[in-house]
Amino acid sequence: MSRSVRIIGWSSALFSIVIILFEVSNILNDPMEQLKIVFTMFPQSKKEMALLSELFLYGRIWSIYSILYFCVVLAGAIQFLQFRAAGRRILQIACWAGMMNAFIDSFLSYSLWRQMQAVFSTFTGAMGSISGYLNPLGMVTIVLGFLLWIIPTIGMMVYLRKPELIALMR
Repeated sequence: MSRSVRIIGWSSALFSIVIILFEVSNILNDPMEQLKIVFTMFPQSKKEMALLSELFLYGRIWSIYSILYFCVVLAGAIQFLQFRAAGRRILQIACWAGMMNAFIDSFLSYSLWRQMQAVFSTFTGAMGSISGYLNPLGMVTIVLGFLLWIIPTIGMMVYLRKPELIALMR
């Protein structure tokens, strides 16, 4: 059992660190410069630019939330590696929050994906294309992202409820 604690603890800690660094790099990037360039090329798309601004704002808010969430997961993983019951509880709470994250993020991603379809249809129309824009890859990405949240979270929840683990963490 102590081997699985090390595997789960180190995996959670390393994954948290990677995600924290990734999200910090997202915050340090400034996509608004790119948005200004597109707006100067297509001034007739003012409404669509507002939608893109909302998308970037959502991305920044989600990045800040993700940093906070994975800092909590990292703290829980460190406690878990020290065989402390608090670490197991923190990871359990993080799993429940992760389940909510999956549903909320998938719903918001779908809503934004639908808005982006309208934005890109306007851009392709402005460039002379008469066909609408449909990106099925966006929907596949949303479903895949949902599954990548849910499957490991359920596995972790099952693992954290094992009676042997609970006895080991007291």
